[in-house]
Amino acid sequence: MSGDMLVVGRVNAGKTSICLRLARHLGLRELAWVVERTDGVRERRRMPMSEANALLSSEEEHRTRALQTLLLSVPKGKGEHVVRIADSAGLTEGLHADETVRRAMGQTLRALVAAKGVLHVVDAAAVGRALTLSQTAPFHTLDEQMVAIGRTKAQYLILANKMDLPLAKDGYRWLMEHCGPIRVLPVSAREGSGFHEVKRYVWRLA
Repeated sequence: MSGDMLVVGRVNAGKTSICLRLARHLGLRELAWVVERTDGVRERRRMPMSEANALLSSEEEHRTRALQTLLLSVPKGKGEHVVRIADSAGLTEGLHADETVRRAMGQTLRALVAAKGVLHVVDAAAVGRALTLSQTAPFHTLDEQMVAIGRTKAQYLILANKMDLPLAKDGYRWLMEHCGPIRVLPVSAREGSGFHEVKRYVWRLA
């Protein structure tokens, strides 16, 4: 299944939390999604948002090991339109020791190349911390590569996540300067800030 929008980012940037917060912001009480496993099997699932939060959102690295396409109902005129947002496995540099994780990252990269639209989630607090250490490259190489691919897409947006954490504002300002003219939205999946803008962006896809 090809989503209207693919959510990508490094491990623990908050991709799944972003998807769940967006679903809550749209007022959904039940979550519907399709899991596309790396072996080609597809599974359709539905559950209340309260259960989905516990199942899909975790601080554990590489918890997402397959494309999880969320089906979000967006009001349009007198009816509704379903927007598909595909959550993906987090990316890391180098060859991961776990074969399942390697396959999941390969699936993410293929989906990134094929996607028409991309939501690129970046940990703004991590960028801010890197700046305080006077690192010459506070942005990871993988993120730079995702930006380069994103510039070729019809729809591409960077979400500077974790704005509730210290030094995130510094990271956000650096992203604004470094990634311009690409639009960078400051958000916090934990607190829900900034999601009025994300919701308007998704509405435009409907």
